[in-house]
Amino acid sequence: MALAAITLLCFAALLPFPGLGGCDDHSGQQGQIPIKVTVTNKFANTKVSYPTAVTVGMPMFGVLNQIKDINSSFDFTYSISKSFGIYLESVNGLAGSTESHTYWELLSKRGNSVTRLNVGIGCYQPKKNENFIMNFTTWD
Repeated sequence: MALAAITLLCFAALLPFPGLGGCDDHSGQQGQIPIKVTVTNKFANTKVSYPTAVTVGMPMFGVLNQIKDINSSFDFTYSISKSFGIYLESVNGLAGSTESHTYWELLSKRGNSVTRLNVGIGCYQPKKNENFIMNFTTWD
């Protein structure tokens, strides 16, 4: 029950309600913050970064769509689970696989600290100057 409530709250964050969350002032205008999205693949030893500015409070799902709209070299796919919300499936044509135990690990780097996220792209809201890392890796 609690998971369903959290999923609904995260999904509601995707809806365009002016004036909700993340306002810089009382005018209802939301500010922009600089962030970077980095795509890494430990198998191919590749790393590509996409610096951008996003609206305060925008979930990563919106950020990724914004980058996709302005940068033709970036693409991602997702699915929506009724139980768990938005699930990242592939980035730049590379999808995780249960057979090869690969997946997209979501990390946040602020300063010198890297943290594994415990929520997905539908809920996570990046902070100013953050490096959001999508790391293609394995589990054992």
